[in-house]
Amino acid sequence: MKSFKSGVIVGILSSVAVAATTALSYRHTVVKPAQKSEAHHEEVSKQAIRRSVAAHQSRF
Repeated sequence: MKSFKSGVIVGILSSVAVAATTALSYRHTVVKPAQKSEAHHEEVSKQAIRRSVAAHQSRF
């Protein structure tokens, strides 16, 4: 019985560790690049608006 309990505990802990690792790797490979590209797009858009105003043209 003791080995069964320790096996269950080890199984649960390893499952939690795998889930946490999966979540972190998903965030690293999918979420962060998306946030980075969104920030880059916003910066480029701000620059375009500044250039448009500087050229005395209305973008909107």
